[in-house]
Amino acid sequence: MDKSSIIGKILIEGKLVLKSPLLIGDGAGETADNFRDIHVVKNRDGKPFIPGTSLCGVLRDWLTQTNAEAVTEIFGDLNEMQSSIQLDDIELADGEIVSRDGVRIDGLTGTGVDGGKFDYEAIERGASGELRMLINLRGCHSLERVSDVVARMLRRLQDGIRLGALTTKGFGLVTVEDLRAGLFDFRNKTDVAAWLQGKSAAKTIQPSSEKNSASPKDFVVDAVFAFNSSFIIRDYDVSAVDKKNSISAVTLKSREDFVIPGTSLKGILRHRAEYILGKLGGDAQALEKLMGSSTPDKKLKSRFVVAESYIAPANFAEVEHRRNKIDRLTGGTLQGVLFATKPAYRTKIDAPTFKLHFEIRAAEPYEAGLAIFLLRDLWLGRVAIGGEKAVGRGTVKGLSAEINFDGKTYRLGANGKVIGGDRTDLEDFAAALKNFAGGDGK
Repeated sequence: MDKSSIIGKILIEGKLVLKSPLLIGDGAGETADNFRDIHVVKNRDGKPFIPGTSLCGVLRDWLTQTNAEAVTEIFGDLNEMQSSIQLDDIELADGEIVSRDGVRIDGLTGTGVDGGKFDYEAIERGASGELRMLINLRGCHSLERVSDVVARMLRRLQDGIRLGALTTKGFGLVTVEDLRAGLFDFRNKTDVAAWLQGKSAAKTIQPSSEKNSASPKDFVVDAVFAFNSSFIIRDYDVSAVDKKNSISAVTLKSREDFVIPGTSLKGILRHRAEYILGKLGGDAQALEKLMGSSTPDKKLKSRFVVAESYIAPANFAEVEHRRNKIDRLTGGTLQGVLFATKPAYRTKIDAPTFKLHFEIRAAEPYEAGLAIFLLRDLWLGRVAIGGEKAVGRGTVKGLSAEINFDGKTYRLGANGKVIGGDRTDLEDFAAALKNFAGGDGK
């Protein structure tokens, strides 16, 4: 049989679900009809969708890192072979478009950079759409080898993969549920008939049993924290009732849960990392290699990844809090400047309130040390999360943590002590950071 002849097909179907917000921009920028700086891509009916090219590109990148020899066979190349994959756009019919905002922070002053405020759209988590992927098998393919790649791809899709922009800040995590993969072998007449009649394949491909774990060189932290009192991530898009009561900001939510955006968490951790390096006598610019940077002259992709944190509202209550603005010269209140917000107050003592996940990909020992310092400062309440820090909001205390790095696992208890793994390893990472910074700060 000719190598170019079609000898079969693999049909993959399932339900793709957003586990965190998704931003795939349309490149249009601010328009007369939409003031936001970045808009999500939509079809002609105004419904958001995931372009097949976006998912296909991410899957190709994943396969390049895990099995580079199979990339050309599945995805083709520019010189010898066309791609074997056909991937439809995924319409998110129930996709809710929400607005998020951000601001560039001056690392020295801790205040917003002039002109650094921006707004963008995102598709809220929970949206879903139908995935349909077809792999055309030719005479040059090995059905066994391609089936093995597909099995691992199915497991990758089940476990989750990230798409779009802001993926190192918690966006774009998607999983595929109800996955089905059928192999139609056209050398078998029964399979040919089944394909032509739109029936299911007799042979199916199951997701691999091998878990898609992080690289051993990735420094991964999963920790559980409780807020000491209250917090607020400001959302200025208030309801009509709140607006009538002169409430200017409420606590940001994602669906029914409170949310600490990945953009906020990463900004907080980056600012603290700059502080730590400065105290140790190091240069904060060294963080560009880790945290990434974007200037007209240079762009570096971040290796520091955080996840968004979703907080069930059961242990919190939003409470209206009215305050007067104070004249710094006289110490008195400014006439007519009364404002109100609705921070979320903890209602149950010591209830685990949010999980924090961050990781450093391909971490150096000194970068692992920096991650440990960041975890310590959060644990001890030295870093506040969200707004209104000046009135005591946003401080947290650690309850438990698990660290994975270089094939080893370390566990921390509520008192911050190492209860699993070799404590001296963590001390060595901290020492590596001090040596890198060239100082002996504490």
